[in-house]
Amino acid sequence: MTLPHRHDRLRSALRLAPLLLLGGADSPPRATETWYRIVAADGGQIGHARSEIRRAPEGNETVSEQQILLDGGEGETRISERKIVREDRFGRPVSISEYSRMGRSWSRLEARIGAGEAEIVRSTPTDRRSSTVSLTPGVRFDSGLGLMRGWDRTAVPRLEFDNLNVSAMAIEQVVIEPSGAVDADGSFSVVRRRYEGGELRSVGRLTLGPDGRVRSMTQPMMGTSVTIASSDRETALKPHKAYRLLQSAMVKSPFRISAEAMRGRIRYRFDYRDGLAFPLPQTAEQRATDSAGGVALDVCADCGPGLATDQKALEEALRPTAWLQSDHPRLKALARPIARMSTSDSRKMSLLAEKALPYLGKIDFAGHFSALEALDRRAGDCTEAAVLLAALGRSAGIPTKVASGLVYSREHYHGVANVFMPHSWTLAYVDGRWRSFDLALDAFDSTHIALTVGDGDSRSILAAGQLASLLEWKEMSEIRSRPDRPKP
Repeated sequence: MTLPHRHDRLRSALRLAPLLLLGGADSPPRATETWYRIVAADGGQIGHARSEIRRAPEGNETVSEQQILLDGGEGETRISERKIVREDRFGRPVSISEYSRMGRSWSRLEARIGAGEAEIVRSTPTDRRSSTVSLTPGVRFDSGLGLMRGWDRTAVPRLEFDNLNVSAMAIEQVVIEPSGAVDADGSFSVVRRRYEGGELRSVGRLTLGPDGRVRSMTQPMMGTSVTIASSDRETALKPHKAYRLLQSAMVKSPFRISAEAMRGRIRYRFDYRDGLAFPLPQTAEQRATDSAGGVALDVCADCGPGLATDQKALEEALRPTAWLQSDHPRLKALARPIARMSTSDSRKMSLLAEKALPYLGKIDFAGHFSALEALDRRAGDCTEAAVLLAALGRSAGIPTKVASGLVYSREHYHGVANVFMPHSWTLAYVDGRWRSFDLALDAFDSTHIALTVGDGDSRSILAAGQLASLLEWKEMSEIRSRPDRPKP
């Protein structure tokens, strides 16, 4: 009951596009159109973007577009995205729309901004789902671009505010702080962190001009970094080969891990790059402990305290979402026979995994799709496996979440072996405790490192790729239990 191991996390390297939507770039004064290059740390071009301001008496309209061309090792993947922000004549947003296409797959988000709330509708070929988000007083819609223009850092050394993230269909908490000295030309760098529910979801380093306008933005991603920077149209549109991200997504293991160690207990020690510390999840199999400038992770079958088990947390882990459509008739029909069985919830999750596997018969690592889309496409990899199993669990009345992070592979893939690669799996509250279920690899082991826990949404899965780039590997050791000493 195992999906091909080498494909399970390849698609994580292709999850770049939603992160780079032009909410983090800024147009220079009086310009109506600006072009950008999107490049990796080695200078290789990934794609291009443009932003255009259309002015009108009734209110401005800002159109942002981008195209990214990636090679995941099995062929090219072209991703295109378009975002439109419409304002009233006072400069207040009244609607935000986002459209994304990857091959024949597409998704659309429409947000209507009203007094105190935003109505957001997410549409795909298989589903249409709406959500109402309460807008906190002073909430922003520009990720802080307006606040940074003319920012007096002496009077206000740190910017903190709420921001509506339409893609996440949620309010995020944003913190912006200066980083480093001011350059000779007056430009300076800032670090922008985005949190959701207290959990770090994104980190970016922005270079601002003397007037506080963004010149470039760099974000860590899967062992490399990606920069979007102002450019001229000709340079931005210059033809380029599809960028190969796969090998950047791999983290070389300091040791070749034995099968015995994978079944036991492993302790990992990491430092935080650039001092960008963040809390790591505490699952039932993972315990995180602060360690001099970094963190120590113990991973084994029962190392961790587990996720929250109060009534509110469990109810939250049962609700349907735009990614886990557990209330949909098709998913409920699949789960119903197993939900009615007189057996343990652990056994039910195993049976649901067997039920889900045939719907992932075709390996496809392009895009990130919801549980319902995975059913319709009958294709996917580790993320679709995790999302589909989590949705079926909720349909059967079992609280579930989706963990994303890294997992170890000894196999050779594209000339590389003995590496940690991006991966996702399912967490379920069964028989009085949280437990991991890995449909893609058939079994959980001690090389599963959880970096985020979410609802299968693209934001939490993308965040795992960023956070992986912020960890610097220091040590890894197998922890063995001492045999009981014979009594005298």
